[in-house]
Amino acid sequence: MKLQKSVAAARLRVILAAAAVVGVASIGTLVQADTFTPRPAGGIPGALLPNERTLWNYDFSTGKFVAVAGDASGKYLPNLRKPSKQYTFAFAEGWAAIPFSVSINKGVYKLADEYGIKIIYCDQEFKPEKAVTCAEQLSQQKPDFAMVSNWQSGVADAIMKIYDAAKIPVVNIDVWHPNGIFLGADNYISGQIGGKAAGEYAKSLGKCGEVTIFNGINPGEGDAAAQRIAGFTDGVQEVCGAIPEDRIKTEIIDAGTTEQALTKTTDWLTANPQAGFVLSTTIDDARSAGVAKALAQNGRDGAAVALGCDDIGVAATKEGDPAVTKFLGCVAYFPENYPDYMFSIGLDVLEGKSVPNEIHSEHKFLDKASIASVYP
Repeated sequence: MKLQKSVAAARLRVILAAAAVVGVASIGTLVQADTFTPRPAGGIPGALLPNERTLWNYDFSTGKFVAVAGDASGKYLPNLRKPSKQYTFAFAEGWAAIPFSVSINKGVYKLADEYGIKIIYCDQEFKPEKAVTCAEQLSQQKPDFAMVSNWQSGVADAIMKIYDAAKIPVVNIDVWHPNGIFLGADNYISGQIGGKAAGEYAKSLGKCGEVTIFNGINPGEGDAAAQRIAGFTDGVQEVCGAIPEDRIKTEIIDAGTTEQALTKTTDWLTANPQAGFVLSTTIDDARSAGVAKALAQNGRDGAAVALGCDDIGVAATKEGDPAVTKFLGCVAYFPENYPDYMFSIGLDVLEGKSVPNEIHSEHKFLDKASIASVYP
């Protein structure tokens, strides 16, 4: 009898040890591993990993950036200074109607005034045809450098052919363009930060086992921006463990507005009543705010995380308890700092200095408790 008991005890210890490795739903019932390995994709222009980045110099005789020797993996620090001569910078704004772009706009004109740089301007209005028109109008005025916030990747080639033909060096904001320096979000990392925050929220409520991930996507904004969604999805799973594929959903939300996101998410929630604790993100604050409103209005469990922390994201984060608003917080992209980088890059390029082909922001998750310390 004692031998039988000791054998049984040994078997139980083996079962419990295995359960500790792979995770248990209840004693003796083995389930999927709690650990999840993130999978950032390499080789995506606009989302290159640090060791994939290259130093560039601009060849004004050919109108092309050329790779030069050196390490581009480190952090680029803006070096603002008054130029030795007056330069003209073109500013093709992404969409003057949205807060994220307004933050950039304010900084552009502030620095231009401070450092004596002339600005010529065109609002692309988040429209492909307008991006081409702006490229034509601005390049004809022969600026020394162009700051281009075209967020429609489908016309990236077309507009860069215009700037290249005019031999105007370009920095592109948040969407990769050929022969342009990319400046913007560290897309995968920013999404991952938001996903971890969302996962921790679910975990704190004991809801990890009920999570459905619902992401608002827009292929038209390019592969690099899509890495925000990939990072978010991985971040949730790093905290909550692997989520079954049939509980990871996407919906195209391409208008860039809260209203469309609200409508499309409401339709999706109606069609998916079985979706449990819904964790969501989208490309930006406006769309994530719409997702949160849909969750709240339909009485569904879960929360949305915004990527950007523009005026919409900040206001939604401050609004109230995420259990009520369904808006957990936002990952700050600090668009108000973009102009520092844009002007520094422009001056470096014009003065013949080497610049990384991609320069990425640092990011921080802000919730109701922490956001006032950054955005009072």
